[in-house]
Amino acid sequence: MADAGGWSLAARQALQAGRSLVLVTVVRSAGSAPRGGGAKLWVLDAEVLGTIGGGHLEFKAIDLARDLLADATKPARHIERYALGPSLGQCCGGVVWLGFERLGPDDLPWFDSVADHLHKGQSVRRIVSFTDLAAPVSLQLSPDPAQDFDTDQAHWDADSGRLTDVLSAATLTVVVCGAGHVGRAIINILGTLPVKVIWLDPRDDVWPAHLPANVTALQGDDADVPDCPDNACWLVLTHSHALDMALVQAVMAQKTFRFLGLIGSATKKARFESRLRQRFSEALVAQMTCPIGLVKTNSKLPEVIAVSVVAQLLSLT
Repeated sequence: MADAGGWSLAARQALQAGRSLVLVTVVRSAGSAPRGGGAKLWVLDAEVLGTIGGGHLEFKAIDLARDLLADATKPARHIERYALGPSLGQCCGGVVWLGFERLGPDDLPWFDSVADHLHKGQSVRRIVSFTDLAAPVSLQLSPDPAQDFDTDQAHWDADSGRLTDVLSAATLTVVVCGAGHVGRAIINILGTLPVKVIWLDPRDDVWPAHLPANVTALQGDDADVPDCPDNACWLVLTHSHALDMALVQAVMAQKTFRFLGLIGSATKKARFESRLRQRFSEALVAQMTCPIGLVKTNSKLPEVIAVSVVAQLLSLT
């Protein structure tokens, strides 16, 4: 399940079910460290979501978090310092400070508020005190969501004992046209990233049983292009060259876009460009990228193509 800005929708579902969990946040790091400030790990009694970089540090954090879950008499919030040296079996040489927060159903109001803001595309700054344990978590809308994208920043004020972490809303919308093997492989990757995804295909029997939380399936074709957002990134890779052409023409005629990519060979590109020039300007036709992918490869494996295509999209952020 994808979570914008490291904010776990699966953790929210656990709270809604009455379960408790521990949120582990990298509040500060110095020197070489696996993850920077703001990285998050959610620890439940039998499940772990997210990562703070793996390795022995993460194992230690999980053990401590489960101790906190098992003993409600321990403080619900505290900071631990870890030196990434021989004692942890790691040779990074840096230092990491981790914040541990035990959360339960009583935390749902502010948790739901975070989820609502992120769903609306609003980045959030969360402020929590690790010295005044009775102080409630407070939220502020981030004034510059674009700057916060994918940074998951955290600021630890040792004097006040307050942590401010940034929970970033998705600023990139991707419309994936086609639910074939390559489309599915692309969705599998995009579903783990802080982006919004619309998955378009005219067939009614191609959708997987479960979709990532950031993916909306839309059964449709080129007639549905006007209903999609402006300034999106379009990936056109359907089962039909005729449908590919109709989609590209609809996007060029009716939408502004950040990226318009068409899967195919040099021959397909030449044929499409020849037809498109009959309707559109040379400058607009030149904005279509074909073939797609950041890395040139001869591989036909859907997963290889997907990695290259998603990397190309992320270079736009």
